Amino acid sequence: METPGMLTMLYIMYTLPAQVGMAQIPWENKLMAGLYVGHYIYRAVLGPLITPSLSPIHPIVWLAAMAFQITNATSLGGYFGGYGPVTREDWKPKTGNPYVNGARIELGLMLFFLGLLGNMYHDDELREIRRSAMRRQAKEAEEADPSTGKKKGKANVDKVYMIPQNGLFHFILYPHYFCEWIEWAGYFVMAGPNCVPARNFLLNEVATMLPRAVQGKAWYVKKFGKEKVGNKKAVLPGIW
Repeated sequence: METPGMLTMLYIMYTLPAQVGMAQIPWENKLMAGLYVGHYIYRAVLGPLITPSLSPIHPIVWLAAMAFQITNATSLGGYFGGYGPVTREDWKPKTGNPYVNGARIELGLMLFFLGLLGNMYHDDELREIRRSAMRRQAKEAEEADPSTGKKKGKANVDKVYMIPQNGLFHFILYPHYFCEWIEWAGYFVMAGPNCVPARNFLLNEVATMLPRAVQGKAWYVKKFGKEKVGNKKAVLPGIW
């Protein structure tokens, strides 16, 4: 579902500058577009390749997510492709301090990659649950059932559930959501307070993921019990 958004961003950044009469856009604009595309290369291309199995998704959810991705990519692509900052001067701060803008971009970039790496790490922790289940089931499939003498069949790894413990999973149940918020918060910091599409993207991420995390915590409690879940919060360490 992320691929249409990524392709939309690439198309707009390739075609829009010429349409609005720009021969060249600032490198900051290209950087912002490149970070967006890089995130979704991981999500849409690399992620499915390294995931042991994918659970089914309802068509309505898939259509809603695709519509969001296309709308979001169009907004961001339009801003960075010619309707936002169009010169290096536009990226300079209005405070008169020439170092503020550089610090903003560097801070935002560090936050972005901190969130991205944290997202990837915690995603892999979830994938490891299914990978370990697949290894165990592959071993069991080679063993014969003592009562029949036949080899055992494989179970469905989509139905394997555990509470991860490593990294931020020690404190919250959805650290991959939390890290994604950090990632796009860094993106907004880089883009600057006047970038409405980046601000809206971050707010939409929080607005959609926070209820899912709260509902997910209720599911964990129902599935494993309060004692197993312990003091873990849903998505904000020590808060919620």
